[in-house]
Amino acid sequence: MSEKFVFDASSPDADKYTEVDKFLQLTERFCKKGIGSIANKFASKFGRKNDSKPMSALKRAVNIIGADGIDAVYDDLMHCTKLDRSDVYIGEKYLFRQGSFMCRLKDIKDCYVYNSENTEDIAYFCHVDISDETGDETLEIRTLSALKVQRQLQFDEIRKLIGIGEQE
Repeated sequence: MSEKFVFDASSPDADKYTEVDKFLQLTERFCKKGIGSIANKFASKFGRKNDSKPMSALKRAVNIIGADGIDAVYDDLMHCTKLDRSDVYIGEKYLFRQGSFMCRLKDIKDCYVYNSENTEDIAYFCHVDISDETGDETLEIRTLSALKVQRQLQFDEIRKLIGIGEQE
């Protein structure tokens, strides 16, 4: 497969590719009018955190579908669970962020709380480190509560859903 999310519209699996594409918005973000390459050049020049590899979402999806097959990805997407107050969906094999990215659960190497002090208040996020054939990357899963007890409950729920044991 190429770095573009293209598929044969007349193939029997075209509807599955279309659904995955619509959910992740790959064609819309990366394959129309060269916007993906412009975003890639801009982000690499300015090196913004979480946006430093804008094309990796496309490459990762293409690699996963190429290796695991569209049936596995589509079936997991159709039966996944939405994470509360988030645009993240977790299936048996994959984690999907609507309009953003997907990854294999088995490729998640670490899940942790990241705090950002860039604003007037401290903001907390759940991040995961993944490592797969596309490379190593840190992805933001969701914003967590500022209240310590609530934040820990939210974090523990995410870890459980992605199959990582409770924090020591």
